[in-house]
Amino acid sequence: MAVLVLVAALPVTLAFARTHTVEEGDTLSAIAETYGIPLEELASTNGISNPNYIFVGQQLTIGDGSPAAASPADRVHLVQAGETLSSIADDYGFSLEDLLQLNDIFDANYVYEGQRLSLPISHYAPPPVSRADTEQLLIAAADEFGVDESIILGLAWLESGWNQSMTSHVGAVGVMQLMPPTAEWALEYLAPDAVDWQSSTADNVRLGTAVFASFLVQADWDIELALAFYYQGWRSIETYGMFDDTYQYIENVLSLAQGFS
Repeated sequence: MAVLVLVAALPVTLAFARTHTVEEGDTLSAIAETYGIPLEELASTNGISNPNYIFVGQQLTIGDGSPAAASPADRVHLVQAGETLSSIADDYGFSLEDLLQLNDIFDANYVYEGQRLSLPISHYAPPPVSRADTEQLLIAAADEFGVDESIILGLAWLESGWNQSMTSHVGAVGVMQLMPPTAEWALEYLAPDAVDWQSSTADNVRLGTAVFASFLVQADWDIELALAFYYQGWRSIETYGMFDDTYQYIENVLSLAQGFS
């Protein structure tokens, strides 16, 4: 529950700390260009259906301008207790020599818990996780972050069908369909060890569950509101209220959750 204590201590504005206040003469396209993000992404993030309609004083959530998926050069593995360099290479299906060379390691026996290893690009293919294993990871994450297991199971099923290889057209990734700006914030504040969230089922599940748990705190433990935050974004809801599809999303998750109870 330590994570939830941390989240509760954070000011609400930290949930998406980077914002832009619309000034006289601003246009959405100009703002998107200034921050180096696609106009469509900026509009979607802020629940704006008409990109020609913004108003002075409006608070816009701004992504960090990063790509929808991490650069292959950013793919890393966080060494766990008991792992060796050869076992890590075997798990990912590439040679020990490639791993040593990429990380400038000269002693194949030198490895330590918490070490961040860059992974060879061309062979990056973690072993698949079964549906049964994914379910257990979701349950474990729900227990870790103090969230109702059935809600997390239902949310993840609606988002991806528990499929880590799922990537949406807007760049959402994995079982929990995390958007990169959300994931980067969550890595900083909630689960800093879930660095492989784009490729690892376990990390994606933990990071997404941590995000939902933080929304629960922000929503004063109102599950429906927390689901709305997860789907639409709290700033959009604060500005525009819930959209019709947000209400439908909540209903769908809760219906699925009943089947997992």
